[in-house]
Amino acid sequence: MRKLIFILTGVILTYSCGGLGDANVNYKDLGVNVAVRSSPYLTAENHPDGWGKSDCLGCHQNFKHTMATADLSVEQYQNMIEKAVNSVGTSKAINVCSACHGLNGVSLNEGAQRQCLVCHDNFERIHFYKGTGSRAQSLHDFNGNGKIDDFDCVVCHWQPDMDGIVEPDTDFGMIEGKLHYKTSDFCLTCHSNDWENISQEAFADINGDGKAEEKISPSKVPIEVASAYTINDWHGDNSYGDNATFKNVQLSNQILFHTGHEALACTQCHNPHASNNDKLIIEKVGETLILEKAIIQSDNTKEVKYAVVDPQTTLYFADLKFSGNVTAENKTYDLSYISDLQSYINLPVKNIDSVDETINRKYMSSLCAACHDGSVSYSPINGLGLSINIEGHYSGKCSECHTHGGTF
Repeated sequence: MRKLIFILTGVILTYSCGGLGDANVNYKDLGVNVAVRSSPYLTAENHPDGWGKSDCLGCHQNFKHTMATADLSVEQYQNMIEKAVNSVGTSKAINVCSACHGLNGVSLNEGAQRQCLVCHDNFERIHFYKGTGSRAQSLHDFNGNGKIDDFDCVVCHWQPDMDGIVEPDTDFGMIEGKLHYKTSDFCLTCHSNDWENISQEAFADINGDGKAEEKISPSKVPIEVASAYTINDWHGDNSYGDNATFKNVQLSNQILFHTGHEALACTQCHNPHASNNDKLIIEKVGETLILEKAIIQSDNTKEVKYAVVDPQTTLYFADLKFSGNVTAENKTYDLSYISDLQSYINLPVKNIDSVDETINRKYMSSLCAACHDGSVSYSPINGLGLSINIEGHYSGKCSECHTHGGTF
């Protein structure tokens, strides 16, 4: 099997070309360290002088951070935190601090709470848009109040380290008492036949101590997906092999979509936070450019982890680049150029169940077209990309027949 070797700022990255699921990256600390949490969660042992105190700014008057991510400099990160603190009031700064550091032993009865959206509702990142808390669809509404709020965040994210890279075993909670190393494994824990049993567990880590304290009461029972995903879903554990045509989008010389693929991540089609589309369908075409990549800790533990690589987090890895030419919206995008890649990411996807089919299908196709390549196009946003006579095939939406890859 052919080996690729990349030199990255003195760090050697090696991986095999067999399939994206087999690709291993030897990763050292390039601004973050996937083996060590970037934001320490406070305990009585590591914060003895301040433990149990709610006035964070009483001691940390300047609250300066040295943290940076791939797309936020130290100064930008600091400015974001300052704005968040000012928005809740300096006397309630703990509500901002606790999102990353936990509640510091302060009781909820004192009015303290972890406020995540005070920062994240202002993000324009993949899977998090400005105004996420007010979007139309919020199926992960775990307290039944009709929207995504701070309680919902800490159901799935117990002690995220905010380093700019999503590592499921670090940034997600221990549902069923175990770590989950891939996004789909985490999603399918609830979207399975076992929901009735696990729904009796506590899910929400409301104080940031890495343990769930409260049960949840979602407005809807999670849709059971695991059976199809593992048996007859061509977007799941089934593979097309080399017999189908997909857009030639690559990540560092490896085909991204399906050919020799391992199962796609749920988040390539669904936004788990909220969406203005029904069924939590993503709102931007380029969010399909997500890959879960195996990472071997070469600097300390030798632990194998997975990280979610997308067009923003590739900035951590100078030699991990997207490439390929994609024609959409009467323009050809060269994804090797950052400006074209960013423009492609922001192409819209619309999927509203109540909209007339003849109008809706003009937009729904842009989701399918992110992967599928063909000669027939009818969407003004992006061609559907299946090599059939689309207009004569069916007048409805692709998802009416092909949900989770069915009917092949």
